[in-house]
Amino acid sequence: MQHLPRLLFFTATFTALALAAGQYSSLPARVATHFGSDGQPNGWLSRDAHTLGQLGISLFVGGLFFALTRYLPRVPERFVNLPHRDYWLAAKRRAETFAWLGAMLFWLGTLLQSFLAYVFHEVWRANLITPPALRLNSLWLQLSLFIVTVGLVITLLFRFRRPEGGR
Repeated sequence: MQHLPRLLFFTATFTALALAAGQYSSLPARVATHFGSDGQPNGWLSRDAHTLGQLGISLFVGGLFFALTRYLPRVPERFVNLPHRDYWLAAKRRAETFAWLGAMLFWLGTLLQSFLAYVFHEVWRANLITPPALRLNSLWLQLSLFIVTVGLVITLLFRFRRPEGGR
């Protein structure tokens, strides 16, 4: 169970990096990188700056989530905000609790990398037409992110609910 989220996270990270590298040659010299609510561009970068930004964001997110999963078990208990913290961070459950939280971080990182790769892919597609225009269905994206966020919060609350017979 612990290996799947890590594998998917690294797959999503490397896919995002490969997309940036693969899209570079088909981008115009001047790339529309910011769009108004009507889908029309209102911000531009050079192809090199856009691609470096895309690579940088993907590397930063990948590095951040990887570092968080590595550092998490070293966080002092007073900084861990969990329901029933004393129970879940007791010596006999501490390793399992942090392993679960680390897996959750990898899932979140996978979702974020996938979302960013999707947005960058849509920006790339928008720049393949003349004039550039972004056609994102933002309501669909917002609703999806809301549902996923609520689902993750519910999962966290159920995972760390009050233990039976516990205080």
